[in-house]
Amino acid sequence: MDAAPQRALEPEETDPRRAALREAGLRLWADTGWASVTAEAVCAATGLTPQDFAAEYTSRDELLADVFDEATNERAAVVLGAMEAAGGSLYARVHAVLTAVADVFAENPRQSAVMVQATGSPVLMARRRAATRGFASIIANELSRAPLPVEPHRLYAAAHFCLGGLAELILAWQDEGTPVDRDLLVEHGTRLLEACLTAR
Repeated sequence: MDAAPQRALEPEETDPRRAALREAGLRLWADTGWASVTAEAVCAATGLTPQDFAAEYTSRDELLADVFDEATNERAAVVLGAMEAAGGSLYARVHAVLTAVADVFAENPRQSAVMVQATGSPVLMARRRAATRGFASIIANELSRAPLPVEPHRLYAAAHFCLGGLAELILAWQDEGTPVDRDLLVEHGTRLLEACLTAR
């Protein structure tokens, strides 16, 4: 399964056992690193049995991939929805996206671990690369509808650059040791991304 974000998402998962394992996986991943997400650990965190785990997942990697995909698809839906509702100007669309993304991470700060922590896991690294390509394509394709004086391949490269910078800006917002607050993330971040996306 390709982890690139999709425009059409599958219906929300309704199996409470699978959802509990996935939530425990996210919590462990964010709090102690993806390597701590084992069948034993998520079973201990949920009160489920190894048999319950085996009924849902064939391996720890499959659970990690599921956690990653859920978080990625949620952000993709938010980004697309914000862009489509914002109107035609670049500023409005970028501002709407950053506002919506800030809402996602304010509601569930642990998602930032999924966004950036993949080193050491071939499964997660492959998914992260695919997701980054997918988000860059979404940004480039959506913004190319506006009359931007930027060649498509440059817009795609700028989208990749912006994604890396945005990830670090979100981490800075979550770090109490920095002066980055939500307003700086959204308002100044919009100007930074706007400048980057129109650079030639």
